[in-house]
Amino acid sequence: MTTLLSESARNYPGGEIYPQIMHPEAASGPMRIQHPGLSTIGEVLVSGVQDWLACRTDVLVLAVLYPLAALLLIGVIINDALLPFVFPICAGVALIGPLATIWFSALSRQRELDGVATSEAAAAIFESSRLQTIKRLAVLLLGLFALWIAAAGFIYASTMGNASDSGTFLSNVFTTAGGHEMIVIGILVGAVFALVALFVGLVAFPLALDREVSAGTAISFSLKVALANPFLALVWGGVIVAGLVIGAAPGLLGLAVTIPVLGHASWHLYRRLVATA
Repeated sequence: MTTLLSESARNYPGGEIYPQIMHPEAASGPMRIQHPGLSTIGEVLVSGVQDWLACRTDVLVLAVLYPLAALLLIGVIINDALLPFVFPICAGVALIGPLATIWFSALSRQRELDGVATSEAAAAIFESSRLQTIKRLAVLLLGLFALWIAAAGFIYASTMGNASDSGTFLSNVFTTAGGHEMIVIGILVGAVFALVALFVGLVAFPLALDREVSAGTAISFSLKVALANPFLALVWGGVIVAGLVIGAAPGLLGLAVTIPVLGHASWHLYRRLVATA
């Protein structure tokens, strides 16, 4: 059976790149951090596109994305005091990216294992004991997102004041000293949050999918991987931001492609960064 699974996993494009250590339950054995070159980014994106073409999860993304966008728009219409939080919420999506795209990583894992990916097989991972680790990691990222929104609110109140006229909010942001101060401080603070999320989430979620590890182990190992490959990690973070911005430009439609592709690619990046010793 193991031989058959290994052979089937080699049958999809790019499958021969990885040593087939995957098992139906979980991978095992000591882990070793690898140091791939920057060309790896392009290679994992290609693999991500291949997985997306095979799984075609774009409809799923749109089915979730547009209702959420509509709720945010309705909230702003009902209470325009929420307008200052629109950008922090949208930018904060990147903080929970590893959580939001974990389903795509699970599909890529299953496709690498079996050569094909089915929802049932991928979902089986979330019925295992590994779900507890995934839940704890999810709580961490959601907490980080909530903390970012709170920080954004504090920055807004400190620079532009709670009494700012929401009707002229956009004008005030770009034409007043307080608005300029808010932009600069917001970018700096946001960069710190983004860096934490990037380093923590670089391989933590794929690792939790792949192995029986605690949340603490997943986080600490992800930090070690990021610190061992800092430039590659930063470039990957830039690719994520660029993908989200480009995808959001055409009325959010592009996110139906970029979000799944990045999610699939994150699995392949994990496989390039973490090997069995």
